[in-house]
Amino acid sequence: KRRALKTMNVDASDETTRKRFAQEARIGAMISSEHVVDVIAAGVDAATGTPWLVMELLEGEDLDKYTEEKGALAASEVKEIFRQLCHAVGAAHDIPIVHRDLKPENVFLAKSRLADQSYLVKVLDFGIAKVLTGQIHATGNLGTPLWMSPEQTDTRVGVSPATDVGALGLIAFRLLSGRYYWLAA
Repeated sequence: KRRALKTMNVDASDETTRKRFAQEARIGAMISSEHVVDVIAAGVDAATGTPWLVMELLEGEDLDKYTEEKGALAASEVKEIFRQLCHAVGAAHDIPIVHRDLKPENVFLAKSRLADQSYLVKVLDFGIAKVLTGQIHATGNLGTPLWMSPEQTDTRVGVSPATDVGALGLIAFRLLSGRYYWLAA
């Protein structure tokens, strides 16, 4: 089968970036959902020292591009997207993993092989996800500002599964209105 190859295009000597890249491979494999992109293999090229991931090859487009083309979506379509998207997010939270960077660019509408489904929602990029190990909140405000929940920007509060729920609300607003919540005013 054809696969997608993702390589790190920044300085491979940056340890923080290398750890995030490796984490993306580990976390993707831990989440039990058809709606999370399948990471098949990962490693570091011996000759160049470049980290790489091999993932399922998805055909389709990300939710950001889809929304740019279509504008505001019908409530019934948003409901179907969210049914699949929330399955992935819920499966991550069950482990417990918080994505921390849910945004339309990280939600992919892949061509479906099912007769009654026009696309299969896939969540991408768990590179800055946070594994919550026995703690209610984890500190750190990584993410994309336009899609961050308010508590994610306050390092005194930290992140929790509610962080992803806040991002889901922002995505729902974008899909239903065609506008960005934080820019709507």
